[in-house]
Amino acid sequence: MLNKTAIRVAAVGVMAASLIGASVTAASAAPGLNGSDAEVYIYDAGEETRFPAGTVHDWDAELIGVGSATDAYGRFQCSPDTESTRTFIAPRGQERTISAWTAYADGGFIPGSNKEVQQFPAKLSGQILGSASQVKANGGEYSLGMACLIYNGVALAKSGVFYAPITVEKGTGNWTVQEPTGTTTPTEPPAGAQTGDIDLEAVVPAPTDGALSLNVPAGAKATIGNATVVDGVSTATGTLPAFTVADARAASKPGWDLTATVADFTNAAANATIDKKQLGLKPSASVAAPAGISLGAEQKAGSSVYPAAFATSAAGTAVANLTLGGELTFVAPSDKPAGTYTSKMTLTLVSK
Repeated sequence: MLNKTAIRVAAVGVMAASLIGASVTAASAAPGLNGSDAEVYIYDAGEETRFPAGTVHDWDAELIGVGSATDAYGRFQCSPDTESTRTFIAPRGQERTISAWTAYADGGFIPGSNKEVQQFPAKLSGQILGSASQVKANGGEYSLGMACLIYNGVALAKSGVFYAPITVEKGTGNWTVQEPTGTTTPTEPPAGAQTGDIDLEAVVPAPTDGALSLNVPAGAKATIGNATVVDGVSTATGTLPAFTVADARAASKPGWDLTATVADFTNAAANATIDKKQLGLKPSASVAAPAGISLGAEQKAGSSVYPAAFATSAAGTAVANLTLGGELTFVAPSDKPAGTYTSKMTLTLVSK
């Protein structure tokens, strides 16, 4: 069944332009390092394997945070009052002070779950809100984690702040994580020991179809500012707020298309209009898009063509909860009067 959702995002600026893993909770797990509600383990996002102790990770490495030392699908459980989640980089000791987070990104729950999170994005450069560049430039001691939130993301839920201590190298952004110790590997029984076998059986439920949804924060707005004169014309830049495409159709996996349309920019006071082609758009994702999902081509300011493909998911692509954003560039023609211009971008998500 076709599921179509359209969300309008105001652009303002200078031109105001399944496998099921076990869950870990604060109540069921021992406290983690430095006061985390549970331990966090860093895995490779592609291989879904842990790294040897002391591994140095690249600033742009595709990594995930997992709630188990042995199961890449180990989940984190948020408390029942949770409304949303975010991943974050925070100075050590400031993990529970949202205003102190240096960088962060919107997250989400496993579709159809009881407010559980599986494999949260742990790519440092993927923390697209706040100032990840400050972390890279200054280096130092931080915590990387995921928090369960209420009241539109301005307060912590009753429980659910999970993080691991990391050390970031100044300038390069290379980093290491202080992972929990004490995990053991089973060994062969000593000579003379008695053994017995127990048959194990695991039941994996058949996949079912959930919903396809486009989730944009209420009141989302992009401000295009920091104007400079390049080749005699005003050039300004901005960033789209993060939004999420959630596809819980685990059985049919038909795929989807996401497009962006933009209205011409207008200045009512000056009775002036600037063509939408002057807005450049470069789609981005907080983590590497899973196989089968691709981002749309960059639209160049001055020659952009809308509607434009923002992202697409091929048929057969695995269930994904993808956080997207984008870089904006606005070039104002030299013959246009100064002032504030407004426009609107509409994102449309359509099932294939």
